[in-house]
Amino acid sequence: MIENGSSILERHKVSVVGSGAETLVLIPGFGTEQSAWRHVVEAMQDRYRIVVFDLVGIGPGNQMHYDHASYGTLDAYARDVVAILETLWIEKCICIGHSVAGMVAALASIRMPHLFAKLVLLGGSACYRNVGDYRGGFDTAGIDALIDNATQDYMRWTVQFGQMVVSRPAEDPVVREFAASLRAMRPDMALSLLLTVLRSDVRSRLAEVTVPAVILQAREDAAVTREAAEYLRDHLSGSVLEILDASGHLPHLSAPGTVIAALGRHLS
Repeated sequence: MIENGSSILERHKVSVVGSGAETLVLIPGFGTEQSAWRHVVEAMQDRYRIVVFDLVGIGPGNQMHYDHASYGTLDAYARDVVAILETLWIEKCICIGHSVAGMVAALASIRMPHLFAKLVLLGGSACYRNVGDYRGGFDTAGIDALIDNATQDYMRWTVQFGQMVVSRPAEDPVVREFAASLRAMRPDMALSLLLTVLRSDVRSRLAEVTVPAVILQAREDAAVTREAAEYLRDHLSGSVLEILDASGHLPHLSAPGTVIAALGRHLS
């Protein structure tokens, strides 16, 4: 079945705001929705046309369209990104992807490089696992323990996971927001998707990326190691890496001014 443009835009809750000659495309990462970009949108909508949308199942907004068979790999999400851009007749956009969405954007750029002028990978990682000499941050036992804890008490786990990801105490507003977003997701779908993310490995695909990339990485990030960020820099041709003076995996929520300033430096 071939989808029409309106159904694609509706499924992903696509919104277009702002004005400007250049187009920014903002893609949220695991456990968040497009609202996570609100600080960036507010700061940059006077200078750019901004497109925001939700990936299927990534956040609580459109889990009705998610099933593991269809979205068992990141390539499925890359196809969706390309479909959205083509539906909106967007070419040469600046695409900013948070966390796993950064890798989704990179895979989309491999499919259709002419749609992208630049990639910005915020807290991105080509592989979250420790594999051989590569240090992605998670070993098999750690992933198993993460899933076991979530399976035993999902509601409690959302707070614990939120604290780890945001690197702030449970009462922090960003931790509360992230935990609430996780709680709004169906636990079985959330954990299925989390496993897909943690088991993903696109290191072998990085050489295929021809679009210039900027890697923005928080100084302290429990989800992505410094080594993983440096690996992206070393394997994405012509890329640059900036270490942000921020902590946590959601700096666009916990330190939006720092992220916005970095975007201003790299997008100008």
